[in-house]
Amino acid sequence: MTFDDLNDFIKYQEGNNDIIKINEEVDPNLELTYILSEEERIGRKKTILFNNVKGSKMPVLGNIFSSEKKIEAILGDTPYNIGLKLKNIVRIPDDTESMISRGLEMLKEMSGIKPKVYNRKGSEFEVVDPRLTEYPITKNWPKDGGRYITMPVVITKDPDTGTRNVGTYRMQVYDDETAGMHWHIHKGGAEHMDRYKQEGKIMDVAVAIGVDPLTFFSSIAPLPNGIDEFSFRGILAKKHLELIKGETVNLEYPRSSQIVLEGYIDPSETRVEGPFGDHTGYYSLEEEFPVFHIKKIVQRLNPIYSTTIVGKLWHEDVKIGKAIERMFLPLIQIQIPEIVDMNIPEETVVSNMIVVSIRKRYPGQAKKVMFAIWGTGQMMFTKIVVVVDDDVDVHDMKQVMWAMTTRIDPVNDVFMVPNTPTDSLDHPARLFNLGSKMGIDATRKSPAENYNRPWPDTLSMSSDVEKKADELIKKLEQSQN
Repeated sequence: MTFDDLNDFIKYQEGNNDIIKINEEVDPNLELTYILSEEERIGRKKTILFNNVKGSKMPVLGNIFSSEKKIEAILGDTPYNIGLKLKNIVRIPDDTESMISRGLEMLKEMSGIKPKVYNRKGSEFEVVDPRLTEYPITKNWPKDGGRYITMPVVITKDPDTGTRNVGTYRMQVYDDETAGMHWHIHKGGAEHMDRYKQEGKIMDVAVAIGVDPLTFFSSIAPLPNGIDEFSFRGILAKKHLELIKGETVNLEYPRSSQIVLEGYIDPSETRVEGPFGDHTGYYSLEEEFPVFHIKKIVQRLNPIYSTTIVGKLWHEDVKIGKAIERMFLPLIQIQIPEIVDMNIPEETVVSNMIVVSIRKRYPGQAKKVMFAIWGTGQMMFTKIVVVVDDDVDVHDMKQVMWAMTTRIDPVNDVFMVPNTPTDSLDHPARLFNLGSKMGIDATRKSPAENYNRPWPDTLSMSSDVEKKADELIKKLEQSQN
């Protein structure tokens, strides 16, 4: 299943009785997003459609990704199963295959990868002058610097190669025609801007709001540089993504978009952006960021605005982060094959700590895995890497804590790496974008690792006793029922 647009997704949610429609007037200043937050905190996690937003004629849709069930519907399968399919696409032929047969299989699997570009938008779109004050853009937390567009799909191109980058970066609204572009130095959009700056050029930018859910998911996927997010979306959907050409920018954007802001960024211009109540559970503070100028807005005749709120632990960004973890595990295992499983705990804002289990074969292997993780894509931002043996379930934090406290000698098994790249939202870092890492080797140690004592056996019951006891307990339960 692939949802063509937000309207299609809403119909699906109606059929599942998984949407709440609020017709009473709701204020986009704190009230709307607090309702979204509470819906998730209490555990009901329904998608909410606000039909009467104060100061605007547009409805607002939120909590699109608020449950695993919704994410599986959007992706068309479980994230892990999709990861296995992605792994199969990039694998080399085994002994039973020829290069030709493997190549034909890859062509079939990637047949929907390249987006289709259309010149005309059709009668469902209109072009209007920029007036952001008329849109139901929300203020999420009391000390936010203003109203923020929180689900933008930002599209740029490399000035030399034409390679497209698609990312999601929050945008603070300054007035009807300008907004902050909060892309961090490590992101693809910022990299493109640096190249425009070197060439002394103005940069075309398109911002799509209210795209279909799978396109939004693809925009935040941690893809390697140079891989087009729209093509990745085509792989996931097994269907070409339809794009339309911009009116005033040399860019293409999804036909599923409800609203598109066409404009530019002057790389030499910055403005103070923030504070913003962020996914870390803290306000990210004021910093200088580029300014996005809007030239025209292309929108549907009856557009739906999409929004989200981030904050402490229970919001939908956590669900998206866990889906990405499961989807990319099989691909990470290609690069780091000794990894058995991986968990990026929700409590660590799905970024600050990774726990991996490995099949340990040689001394120092845990450290090798740590550095491999820090050298892989966006995992370079991970502050703490914990490596455990494969008898530990990394998703059971009781087992993880048990291993961390019974299989380490702090002086020998915990180490620090100073002066490393860190996420721009890593508030404890002494310098902006530069911090440190910690590795914890919570694996059993061998004599080859200068451990010269016998390592005790882990407690476990004999299998025959377990089987007999389980059968007895089952009989008791049946007799009581």
